[in-house]
Amino acid sequence: MKKRILTLLFLGFFILGCSQNNESIYPNFIGQNLNAIENNSDWEILQKSSGDLNKDGFNDFALILESKDSILEKRCSNCKLLKNKPRIIVILLNQNNIEKAIIQNNKFIARGDEGGMLPHLEPELSIENGFLNINYQFTRSNQSYTFEFDNSHMVIIKAESNGVHSASGNFENDKYDFKKGEIISETGNISQEKVETEIIKFDIKPKSLSEFGEMSEWRITENKYL
Repeated sequence: MKKRILTLLFLGFFILGCSQNNESIYPNFIGQNLNAIENNSDWEILQKSSGDLNKDGFNDFALILESKDSILEKRCSNCKLLKNKPRIIVILLNQNNIEKAIIQNNKFIARGDEGGMLPHLEPELSIENGFLNINYQFTRSNQSYTFEFDNSHMVIIKAESNGVHSASGNFENDKYDFKKGEIISETGNISQEKVETEIIKFDIKPKSLSEFGEMSEWRITENKYL
């Protein structure tokens, strides 16, 4: 009995220690240049995109990095403690012809095992017309986020959620517009032409990329999360 109690105590302290020290495994890339980040031996580039984010005529970069090692992570209050390969998104702006990291988020990018029925989830990353786009393609749904550079921050301006129920064929499409403060929500069935449209108003301050926590934890309005 004494051995069992000691074992349980040890496991408890081990798990607590892992959960408290998760942040310590993340390097601080802020201020580093592109070459230094690309040559970090502990992290590999999962996605890379370039374009002019701050409209100064110079090429900027967005990177999604994945750790080569797994750690124990508890990704939400009701989630189990699981082994994951952490992911980081980093934004680099061209400063005097050197790309330097100015934004880093360690939580927002979904992990490889967070794709539901997908065996491995990998985000899509792009910079188009000065906008940063992050997209996820799931088995029967997709989720996208669009950010715009504003006063040293990447601020969300729109998002889109699409999903189809496998058994019924019912679908829902939500388009979030943070400049208008509204969601255009369309519902219907893939076997029918009729589509019902509802405009849902919301009053919530747009988040910057640095402020985002885990995906789908930000409540916009009732039953609408990003």
